[in-house]
Amino acid sequence: METKEIGTVKVLGPGCPRCQETKKLVFNALAELQIAADVQEVSDGTEIAKLGVRFTPAVIVGNEILVQGRIPKPEELKKWFLERAAQSLRTK
Repeated sequence: METKEIGTVKVLGPGCPRCQETKKLVFNALAELQIAADVQEVSDGTEIAKLGVRFTPAVIVGNEILVQGRIPKPEELKKWFLERAAQSLRTK
């Protein structure tokens, strides 16, 4: 069985409670779906701006901003992660 993976997932925010909740939801969704990812936390405001994010919390997979300015719903994260895992398998 092939390992499902989606590369890098960035959780952006200054470390506020909403950002911590977003990070927890990301880890929970990945674990539930058994998808491997390199989860990175980005809290530096300059780096966040360079990535094109104006509002936090935000989640980026690869170079795509999936959500910003709100905590994503667990179902949204799972859908996005499954879509990217499927794309990753097709390109292998």
